[in-house]
Amino acid sequence: MTFVHDDPEFADLLRIVAASRGLAVSLIEKDYWVTHALWALHAEGFEVWFKGGTSLSKGFGLIRRFSEDLDLKVAPGSTSIPVAQNWRSEGVKATAARRGFFEALASTLRVPGARVGLDPDADDPTWRNARLQVRYPQAEPTARAGWMRPFVLLEVGDARVTPFVLRDLGSLVHDELERLGRLDAYTENRPRGVCCVHPLVTLIEKLDALQRRASIEANEPAAFVRHFEDAARIIEAEASLPALADHADVRALAEDMLAKRQIRALPRSTDPAFALPQGPRTDQSGKRRTRSRRCSGVRGCRSTPRAWRSAPGSRHGSSRRRSVQLRPFQLLRHKERNKDVGPISRIR
Repeated sequence: MTFVHDDPEFADLLRIVAASRGLAVSLIEKDYWVTHALWALHAEGFEVWFKGGTSLSKGFGLIRRFSEDLDLKVAPGSTSIPVAQNWRSEGVKATAARRGFFEALASTLRVPGARVGLDPDADDPTWRNARLQVRYPQAEPTARAGWMRPFVLLEVGDARVTPFVLRDLGSLVHDELERLGRLDAYTENRPRGVCCVHPLVTLIEKLDALQRRASIEANEPAAFVRHFEDAARIIEAEASLPALADHADVRALAEDMLAKRQIRALPRSTDPAFALPQGPRTDQSGKRRTRSRRCSGVRGCRSTPRAWRSAPGSRHGSSRRRSVQLRPFQLLRHKERNKDVGPISRIR
């Protein structure tokens, strides 16, 4: 048997899925290779924890933003690559150990159909984090036009990964083949039992990032706007989230993260970051608009290239939400005014 991407008609399949979903072919292609890369990590024997915005989308269906990155924590698992024990020290020995780990990871990981290597543009001299590029043969020319990276970016580093929830993941290509009853004709490459970090951990991390960045005038919205949407989506979905393991409630989780110096402060709804004044930074009609790869792909985001919003009524071309505003996060304040017992109320 062969992988889906080995099929000579793979490009045609991408176009069929794109047409049925009202999305650009390049997005469907990237979604497939993101999934395939995550499967390959597990297939090689690595221990993997999936976190960040992409895990909210693929693991929990909480957001509908396409991301080009996978935020991961990776451990050697059953492989023979060296272990990095110390992720905090900037000493020569600890830094060399982390570098050795990442270089071994890049040389050991095999993603069938793609090439893996360390990102040459990475600039962390401490090697606490590293980025790996998974370059795949592009079937869609728009990906070569500079609208998105011509590779999947694996951002790997040490991070809090508990509590987590085991999730089976797939791609839009896999979904279409399953609907057509043709998925069994190919080698299975959907990652199963992936450790996806609990959304409430992600929520607390994003609120902490907003408290540190959003109210600083010099910081462009493109650097943090996605955190507003992600946090609002998690809060909206509170009732349907998996139960927390090993913590009595979300406040206990936040306090644990603070004690371990994983956040700088407990989230506060009264923080200026959650009540930004109207002006060029918060108004899409203002002059200080920016285009960002991380913003590109947000449903309705005006920095999203037109080719990504390929069909009327598609996720990226919906007339119902014409721009990304900071207002969705008013949900947090609305909940507290009404004495809701949601996660943020319990943190305060």
